[in-house]
Amino acid sequence: MTLEKDLHDALTELIGLGIGKAADVLNSMLDSHIILSIPSVRLVAADELILILSRDAGRNLSAVQMRYTGSMQGAVELIFSSGEAGKLVDCIIGEETVMEEGLDSIRAGTLCEVGNIVINALMGTLSNVLSLDFTYTVPAFIEGDAVRLVADVGVPENSVVLLAETEFLVESKSIRGSIAVFFSMASFRLLEEKVHRYSGGAL
Repeated sequence: MTLEKDLHDALTELIGLGIGKAADVLNSMLDSHIILSIPSVRLVAADELILILSRDAGRNLSAVQMRYTGSMQGAVELIFSSGEAGKLVDCIIGEETVMEEGLDSIRAGTLCEVGNIVINALMGTLSNVLSLDFTYTVPAFIEGDAVRLVADVGVPENSVVLLAETEFLVESKSIRGSIAVFFSMASFRLLEEKVHRYSGGAL
């Protein structure tokens, strides 16, 4: 699955705006200075996402999931390998020890807060710029392999996923993760239409 260049560029711009807002909010709340970047954006099928996450992040994954309804329906997950999630949380809460596997309740809560900020900033940007209306569930913390993370969304067979690779730079440490936005095909077609209007009909 591929995105046309103009659509890809416009979505990358919008996601970049959302991630920039998330970084501003995180830096206003935390002692650590955080820089967020999006090295790449692509469109994948749900089964392809499983293969990508299994290959790139391994079997043990930690994610924050929020579902959205309104103009479109779907879910968003901020996903890390469990090791990368531990590094991120340790940087934020000021601990030196990186947990190799799993997060306790305090750390899971911290990751949920980060996910809540990042996902709300991203989806809020799409909502404001594209004139969409969303209602969100509270963030949920999930651990497991890629199959579980995708299955937990309960996506229809023809769902598509906008996958944005994400890099957190915290105190000179690079922590890599992914943002996966799940759309039904009808919702993605609406997104395409809205982005087309945003781009002035250039797509």
